[in-house]
Amino acid sequence: MKRFIFVISALFCTGFAHASDSVSEGVIEKAEAITTEVGKDGKPVLGAVAGAGIGSMFGSGSGNTAAKIFGGILGAKSQKSTKKTAYGWRYIVKVDEDLHVVDVWCEKAEEKCPGLAKGKEVYLLNEKEISVK
Repeated sequence: MKRFIFVISALFCTGFAHASDSVSEGVIEKAEAITTEVGKDGKPVLGAVAGAGIGSMFGSGSGNTAAKIFGGILGAKSQKSTKKTAYGWRYIVKVDEDLHVVDVWCEKAEEKCPGLAKGKEVYLLNEKEISVK
């Protein structure tokens, strides 16, 4: 038990050691629009098989066959794809002589957002985020 408490305490303390913020001033060297697919990829065949399996538990004879078909259709429809396109910007930010790549995504999928132009002065936060100067 003492060892467990020691390990948890050590992890807790090291988490704060890495929590320091770094802010650097930089200039956008390049800006380009980027996209990616987010969401789940539907598996209608698996849904149909599961639905037919559940449907087979109901009825008998032709009623059982109808329940299997109905369950298969419902299962396939429940597993449709929910993928959406997310839009964002990839910035190359020059800080002193170093270049940093920062991806910034729009707040909502399927919604485009305005970007920043090359030459714009920015703050680089923790080497992952940018803020307009």
